[in-house]
Amino acid sequence: MVDEIITVFCVCDDTLNEIGCKDDKQARVKTSEITMVAIISANFFGGNYSKVIMFFTGHGYIKNMIKESRFNRRLNAIDIDLWKLIFSILAKGFKESNSRNEYAIDSFPIPVCSNVRIKRCKIYPAERQYCGVNASKGEDFYGIRVHMIVTGKGEPVEFIIEPGSYSDIGTTKKFSFNFDYGAKIYADKGYTDYKFEDYLEFYRNINLIPQRKKNSKRSGVEYNGRIRKKIETAFSEIVRNFPNRIHAVTASGFELKAFLFIMAYAISFLG
Repeated sequence: MVDEIITVFCVCDDTLNEIGCKDDKQARVKTSEITMVAIISANFFGGNYSKVIMFFTGHGYIKNMIKESRFNRRLNAIDIDLWKLIFSILAKGFKESNSRNEYAIDSFPIPVCSNVRIKRCKIYPAERQYCGVNASKGEDFYGIRVHMIVTGKGEPVEFIIEPGSYSDIGTTKKFSFNFDYGAKIYADKGYTDYKFEDYLEFYRNINLIPQRKKNSKRSGVEYNGRIRKKIETAFSEIVRNFPNRIHAVTASGFELKAFLFIMAYAISFLG
C-alpha cells in the first residue's frame, strides 16, 4: 500500500504544482494530500473517508491529519475541474503509449439505492431519468451510468457520468474523441448509428466499429472482440472496490465517489 500512496501523492502534487495551486498558509493539510487521501479511500477502503483518515492518523503518514468533518469540507471545496485535470494527464499518457491506436467503449450502472427505496431516495429524488436497465443482468436499476472509453490494455482515457436512463449512443456523441487519426473504437450492438459513424470517419478520421447485428446493412468491418473484452474487465476491476452501498448524502458527493473509484483504477496502471 505504501507504494500506491506515494504514487498517488506524486501524481496529485505534481499536477497542483504544475497549475500553480497554492494552499492557505494556515492549512494544516495540503490540497494534494486531501486528493491523495480521497483516492486511497476508494482504492483500499471502499470510499469510506472515516476509515482512511483513521489509517493515515494511526500510521502517521500525514502530520496534523484533520478530522472527518473538516476533511469533507476541504474535499467538497475542490473544484471538479481539478479532478478532471488530474485524470486528463493520466489519460494523455495512456493514449500516447497506445501504439495500436485501438479503444473500446461501453457503460456500466451504479445504483444509488434498491428499487423498493426509489420513492424515499434523497440523493436523486424520484425521477424517471435515473431509472435505467442493466442489460448484462437483465434487471432495472435506479442511479447513474458511467460511459467510458479504454485503451486496448483497459486504461481509461475518457468517461462521462449520466443519469441511468440515458442511452449509450446518445451519450457517446458527447465525448471529445481526442484521439490520433485512424483510431479504432470497438463497441457493442447498442452503439450502431450509421450517421454518427460516417461523421467520425469523415470529419475526425476515427472509426467507430460496433458489433453488427445479423440484419445490419453494413458488414465486412473486422471486429476485435479481444479489445472489446478489455472494457468489461475494466468495469469489473472498478466495481470490485465498491462497498455494498456507496455512502453519500448529496448527488455531487455520490458522483465524486464514483469519480474517485475510476481515478483509483486509472492510477493502478502506474504501478
